[in-house]
Amino acid sequence: MTDMMTIQDSADNELFQKIASDLLLKTLRLTQAEDLLKTTLQEALRCTGGRRAFIALIEQDTGELAVAETSGPDWNDESRRIRLRPHNETERGITGFVAITGEPHLSNDVSQDLHYIPYFEDVQSEIAVPFFDDEGKVRGVLSVDNDQINHFDPSHLLKLTTLANIIATFMAFEEFRNRERLLVQIGMDLTSITKIGALARRVVAVASEVLQCEGCSVFLLEEASHRLVLRASRGALQKQVGKASYALGEGLTGTVALTGETFRLEDPTAEPRWRGTHPEFAVDEQSAYMAVPVIGREKILGVLRVSRPRSAPSWFRAKFSEGDERVLMTIGSQLGNAVENLRNFDRLVRSERMAAWGELSAKSAHMIGNRTFAVKGDLNELKHILSQSPVVLSDAKVCAEVAALVNSVERGIFKLEDILREFRDFVMATQLNMKEGDINAILKETVSETFPKRCEISLMQSYDETAPPLLFDAEKLKRAFSELIENAVSFMQTGGSLHIKTEILAAGETPRDSRLSPNRSYVQISIADTGPGVPDEIKPRIFKPFFSSRVKGMGLGLSIVKGIIDSHHGTIRECGKFGTGAEFEVFLPVPELT
Repeated sequence: MTDMMTIQDSADNELFQKIASDLLLKTLRLTQAEDLLKTTLQEALRCTGGRRAFIALIEQDTGELAVAETSGPDWNDESRRIRLRPHNETERGITGFVAITGEPHLSNDVSQDLHYIPYFEDVQSEIAVPFFDDEGKVRGVLSVDNDQINHFDPSHLLKLTTLANIIATFMAFEEFRNRERLLVQIGMDLTSITKIGALARRVVAVASEVLQCEGCSVFLLEEASHRLVLRASRGALQKQVGKASYALGEGLTGTVALTGETFRLEDPTAEPRWRGTHPEFAVDEQSAYMAVPVIGREKILGVLRVSRPRSAPSWFRAKFSEGDERVLMTIGSQLGNAVENLRNFDRLVRSERMAAWGELSAKSAHMIGNRTFAVKGDLNELKHILSQSPVVLSDAKVCAEVAALVNSVERGIFKLEDILREFRDFVMATQLNMKEGDINAILKETVSETFPKRCEISLMQSYDETAPPLLFDAEKLKRAFSELIENAVSFMQTGGSLHIKTEILAAGETPRDSRLSPNRSYVQISIADTGPGVPDEIKPRIFKPFFSSRVKGMGLGLSIVKGIIDSHHGTIRECGKFGTGAEFEVFLPVPELT
């Protein structure tokens, strides 16, 4: 009989070793990882002869124990939800005891166990083992029960410890994969987001998820006031966005911005430089705290900080790790590069507009001077005629001459008004009043106001009604679209067709040669005609100031259009084929979700 038992034990151990080895391999295979916890629990029941089992995880943002996976009878959504509630409320129970001490616990008669809190009525024995993170903190507990007294022995404890280590390995890989995914994603997001406020909100969302913390804030240094101003936050401080601020050197946040020093503290209130001016939690609730600089290529641009509350159960060590600090530094560096790129882009746009403005001023002064000289000549001639005797003024020939001069003066004034209007539109193209609206409605209004009511041109319109709301300046976009429509009509004097359409381009669907971010969604607006089209040799110049193939105007029309689209962080290009018609494509970004 003893030999039979020895053979059976040996076979059972070999089976356990094989299953444990397979489970370890699954932790490395992302496609097979999702069922690992369930498979591990099934093995825990098999190798111990247990009745039911569960895995409890310590929630990293609240510190509470929560049932993550179960196996065996009597489990349902409600029992999973409330199984550990007494443990969290009293910080007792076998699971809580193991979480606090980090030591395995074997109870072969739970009725005599001071730590036991009853839940399932048939439980007589229970065994629980902890598993840890890479810094030795308890990450959770593997627990198995049985309906018989003295059911478990030390060999069961050893096997469960092995399975708990497999769970710990799995959790470490999952955390690594999740962090890697989020860091890659935020790197892609930060290259496509076009507003600094949206950048900050995205960083707060990702940092909170990666580090599993309740408090996270981004303060950026305002160039004008030279103060750190809150641009995004999670939690109660969110109401202070745009208001809460620090001077350089003030408190821990100001110190980080001034010196580039990082802080990783279990109790920030014990640090002499702590001021508690704008904390994410009340002072008596504040626990783990970490702050890092947001660094651009050459200077510190702000501060990124995270924190956890003190209210977590005693088995939870809320402090941040060295690995957490490296992750936060990486996110802060990505944010710094993105903020700097956006600010440099805005400066570049302003400098290009200023250069064009200088050229515009010189040319418009010349054109206004010529027109004013002609008007003055007409007025002098009128003055001379009006100074003649009444007899001369009653002559029909003289009256006709006066009328012609008046018409010439009027034309000159109208021409001056056109020049001044183009000048004003060019200067004001990038000064926007942004509001959320329906791009299809703006296009329809523009067509109604601009397209001739009677002409030989057929109009076709097709609008993607699934287009989401966009942020734009309605009057500026109507100005841009009307210019494109008027251009198309002017080149089809003998008739033709004009096709206006909108289309949603999801992330990754933008044309390869458009140079648009593959990480953003766009609304594409196409305005295509069947006129002569744009010769290839002049296509690179059509959006430059003062270039025009039309007699009318100063050649600022398409330059104004481009300025308006650029200021909306969009793109415009001409992609028609010469001889078959012009086609202007406008791409406007869909706002980032926050």
